[in-house]
Amino acid sequence: MKYLKFLEKRVSNTEEKDSFLYKLLRKAISFIFSNPNPDFDHLYCLVETWYIEYDETCEKDGTVREVGRDTFGRIIVKDPDERNYGFWNDTNMGLNDFIMHKHAEYISQEEFESASSEKLVKIDEA
Repeated sequence: MKYLKFLEKRVSNTEEKDSFLYKLLRKAISFIFSNPNPDFDHLYCLVETWYIEYDETCEKDGTVREVGRDTFGRIIVKDPDERNYGFWNDTNMGLNDFIMHKHAEYISQEEFESASSEKLVKIDEA
């Protein structure tokens, strides 16, 4: 296993995200189509730091576990679990893709497990 950490630089339009129409549209779409990440989908845009456990023996996507920390240092995402497929599991990014495109750095298993063992903080959508 390899362990990675990287900062996610997202540009988001908070006015659009917070609008009633946006929330209504998102709920309608997730009602019609099955949402693979019902507990965390609305939180991925808040993740600042990702921790990835990667199995390099997989040919395409080797992401095994992923942990997301927000700008306040709280763990707000832990994937996958029985209800959530995962954000990076849904990509076909290889180990080199994380390093080249996300500027990920290798971390120790201990650092990953430390982040993974932190308590998951529940955040409201509001």
